Amino acid sequence: MFEKRAGRAMKTRLRSILFLLPAWYLPSSSLRSAFHRLRGVRVAPTAEIGYMVIIDHLYPEKVVIEDGATVSARSTILAHDESKAYTANGEEKIAETRIERGAFIGVHCVILPGVTIGGRAIVGAGSVVTRDVTEGEVVVGVPARPIRSSPRQGDTA
Repeated sequence: MFEKRAGRAMKTRLRSILFLLPAWYLPSSSLRSAFHRLRGVRVAPTAEIGYMVIIDHLYPEKVVIEDGATVSARSTILAHDESKAYTANGEEKIAETRIERGAFIGVHCVILPGVTIGGRAIVGAGSVVTRDVTEGEVVVGVPARPIRSSPRQGDTA
């Protein structure tokens, strides 16, 4: 009657949960990033992770945060969506979510599964990103929509 819901090995879930609180609250971004890596998230050493950033609990290994990217406090990055499975309208979606080199995610944003935030793109505070954001693009709102493209490094305005 109901579609299959998320099922991960208990060992995988425990690892994610065990390192979650340090990943949320430690006083330095590099320590928060290290604990997210221990959870399975693919976080570059130069990425900045703010306080209380929620990175997918069931599939942390499906989240990639590249060099120089910033994810501001209280943002959420998802790699799975169970809504259709829970409502018997389809299957769970599991997809890699990627924050590329130098991208900036503002405070309290939500990045949905399977979305790629392009290099040096900016996601404005409080935005909900449902689609890919191209390199250098600036998006805001719910759902996030482009407001402009950023000039590329070295370009003159």
